Amino acid sequence: MKIKTIVIAPYPGLSELTLSLQQELQEFEIVVEHGDLSRVLPLIGRIHAEGYDVIISRGGTAKLLQQHSYLPVVEIPVSGFDILRILTLVKGYNAKCEMIGFPNIIEGFMSVSSLMEVDISYTVIHREQEVGAALADAKARGVQVVIGDSITVKMAAENGLQGVLITSGKESLMEAFSRAGQLYKSAEKLKLKNEMYESMLSMLKGGYAATDQGGKLEFANTSFKHLLKLPETADTLYTMYPGLREMLRDVSRGADFDRTTSVYEPDQGLYLRAQLLPAADERQLYMLLASEEEPEHSGLAASYLLAGAPFFSYQEEAGQETGFQSYPAVVYGEKGSGRKRYVINATLPESRDGILCLHIRRSSEEVLKAIMELMLYGGGRVTIIEGVELLSAKQQRELAEFIVKRKMKTVFLFDRDPEVLAEDEQLAGKLLRSFQNQSISLPALRETPWLERSIRACLIWTNERQGKQIAGIRGEVMEVLLAHPWQGNFTELRTVMELFVAAAEGPFIEREALTLLEEGSRKARSGLSPAPGKEELNLRQPLEDIERDIIRTVLEQEGMNQSLAAKRLGINRSTLWRKLKEK
Repeated sequence: MKIKTIVIAPYPGLSELTLSLQQELQEFEIVVEHGDLSRVLPLIGRIHAEGYDVIISRGGTAKLLQQHSYLPVVEIPVSGFDILRILTLVKGYNAKCEMIGFPNIIEGFMSVSSLMEVDISYTVIHREQEVGAALADAKARGVQVVIGDSITVKMAAENGLQGVLITSGKESLMEAFSRAGQLYKSAEKLKLKNEMYESMLSMLKGGYAATDQGGKLEFANTSFKHLLKLPETADTLYTMYPGLREMLRDVSRGADFDRTTSVYEPDQGLYLRAQLLPAADERQLYMLLASEEEPEHSGLAASYLLAGAPFFSYQEEAGQETGFQSYPAVVYGEKGSGRKRYVINATLPESRDGILCLHIRRSSEEVLKAIMELMLYGGGRVTIIEGVELLSAKQQRELAEFIVKRKMKTVFLFDRDPEVLAEDEQLAGKLLRSFQNQSISLPALRETPWLERSIRACLIWTNERQGKQIAGIRGEVMEVLLAHPWQGNFTELRTVMELFVAAAEGPFIEREALTLLEEGSRKARSGLSPAPGKEELNLRQPLEDIERDIIRTVLEQEGMNQSLAAKRLGINRSTLWRKLKEK
């Protein structure tokens, strides 16, 4: 297979020389295009589209191509023979001569001219735009003959000066083709090796990708694109996952998302890990690993939440002022009651770059260190911390001291009243006192006077998300929804409404949709339940209370189905009911 090569010739003579050598260059498929600095950039798009393997050019034209093309560009050198020919030509001139050119050309000429005892002045330029000023200065100094490349000679003629073009001989052109052949063969070996690596990575079940700091995908295997639901043509992550911008920014600052900490994408149910990769150029490259399973070693899950307006605001309904008056603060309520949504809305003016949400999974010094580092990397970013009661009392005190001393904008989330957690010895007194002036309790959805408003607001929000135009909910359906217990609160409402809207075929949510209500409720509540083996039970209470909490947890996981819960616990329904009612 021949090496498809395009030669960009800045002057016609180079084109003729190249074409005359085709018989000696049988391993190349050669196309010659005439173009100097002024014409080269418009050619690049066509060169890339036509699938060339290598570009050959010379002087400033070659340097410009190297800056703007991803293809290998080989520069035709100026050989000693080329220099000797030009100096011999101008040696007999009875006119003042000067050379104007790029540094690499000037250096070679000056070395040879001193050996030949040819006295010739020179001006070094670094950009095409400098040629005009150099020519005007040379003319003012009485220079009559200018030696340079094609653009310099062309502009010299326009200024009334005689130009002498530095041309390339056969030996220079043959050397360039020899280097192009070597470069192509080396590139092909690397290409085959890269294809082998990419093929191996594509066969792995885990999602692997490499991206730069702009979110541009350098590589993504099939599993990664599938897990993140990326189209095959996707070349950037930030369009669909803008929160990852902050994640990679934190990695560049030193965050370690490979060991203690993983990043959780709540909308997709995915865990991501990231590492900074060594790069050959000035870019920063990152390796990403995606999985649906939380890494076993992860003690901290971080989520980068965008400060977008939620579909419902407690502040609007309750007539509360938006924004926290001081930090640290606390928001507590049942799971799914909109705690994160409340924080997003309350901190909207000060969280344009998003909110960092840290969910503590287990207690360790590494987890505490990771929390503090991520908060420091974020500067003035608002941070939500959930699960702080899992830390030891000593670790909680250290965290409280750190937050107060550094004046970190921190909001803690709890399922229960922090005062009760402190009484149960799950919360250190120092941490409790740090946020006692800013504690907000959220009611369960079923206890609010604005349940119907929430249902309608969720319908509008789901319409936008799914691109549907459901106009409303039939009265009989609304009656059932208003009577529903909504144990999973807003999370359950959102899950149910997503099923209703997706299944709706007409302009209204009809009675038939109610067959999906139990499915949505069970799905939402199972998502809110702790993972198997990670039930957050209060072991400091009496045995009968621990037993009752276990029964309630299993009952929630089984969608409040008492028969299924009793079967799973190995007891009958009457025993289950009696144990729940025991005081």
